[in-house]
Amino acid sequence: MAKLVAPTGKISQTEINTQRGKVRYTVGRDGLYKVDNPTHIKAMKNEGFIEESLMKPDSKDAQRGYTCIECGFGSWFRKCSRCGHENNSDIKTDGD
Repeated sequence: MAKLVAPTGKISQTEINTQRGKVRYTVGRDGLYKVDNPTHIKAMKNEGFIEESLMKPDSKDAQRGYTCIECGFGSWFRKCSRCGHENNSDIKTDGD
């Protein structure tokens, strides 16, 4: 089962056209669409839906890595992949 997030937060339901008619998916209380059918998942992703992230913002893994001091982008690498700045002051290891 996939948990999908709508491209905008204002979509409360969506319909998928099938050979037998239409299938309607409604957003859950947690803001996610729970979809079992792989064809429906692919159709929703083509419309801009994305899968829920596995890493929660408050998890221990989210605190690892480097934060660019120039643009604020988070990465696993010292050299920022967004702006190219070499970040040497905010060095963290896997145990920090």
